[in-house]
Amino acid sequence: MCNNKAQFLNVEADAAFGDEDEVTIAADYYFDPAFRLEATYHIQDDAEDDVDFFSIRSQYFINYNFAVGGEVGFGDDVQAFNINATYRF
Repeated sequence: MCNNKAQFLNVEADAAFGDEDEVTIAADYYFDPAFRLEATYHIQDDAEDDVDFFSIRSQYFINYNFAVGGEVGFGDDVQAFNINATYRF
């Protein structure tokens, strides 16, 4: 039986090492099956420079198929803003 009021936490880490090193750490918190909030930290190092980027995004499913979301991110000389829609079938 599925509890529609359940809350969940998803934590992810990703790394790649070579000529260019990259590490990403992310966490999603699901307040319920329709609404989530995510925070992500990404660092990229190519032995000369390193670039840090942090973002927060959210997504809300209005019904089973359609969601709206947004993201804001900040980093070294980078700012990102995103508004999006998702349709799943």
